Amino acid sequence: MDETENQRTERLRLAEATHVARRDDIKPIMQQIQAFAVDGMKAPGFAAAAGVAAALGFYSANYARLSQNPDNLLIFNAILSWLFASLLFTVIAPGLAYFSQISYAESWSHERYDNDHPFVHDTPKSIRFERIGNVVRWMTVAVVCGSIACIGRAGYLFLSLVK
Repeated sequence: MDETENQRTERLRLAEATHVARRDDIKPIMQQIQAFAVDGMKAPGFAAAAGVAAALGFYSANYARLSQNPDNLLIFNAILSWLFASLLFTVIAPGLAYFSQISYAESWSHERYDNDHPFVHDTPKSIRFERIGNVVRWMTVAVVCGSIACIGRAGYLFLSLVK
């Protein structure tokens, strides 16, 4: 069935509107993702840094008591190790998030726009970049969760130390 001139014009108008809408949808999503990612990754870092400062202050104030039992010093060293691991994960997470965002942007840049419904089509490259972005995103989530777990472990050890 041949399309009429009016149908063709309408299809092209819809295609252009869909292309513009797709580009417009991507902009705020990227900004939201970046804002949430930065905030979500800063929190464990601040907590770990504050934990290191608090642990060192605690150590200074309680050196005489801590040094009486070598196990206390081992626990204290473990606390610092867990806090530093948390800080390391917090430093790694933004880099991974950055790579995931680059992958998503590349994915979107390799989509094919045309005038046939649905007007925006995945390509092998866009699919590949999206998959890479998904893998790196979940790696970022795992690293941030690892950072939070390290803080939790350090807090647990600290509570066992101050009993």
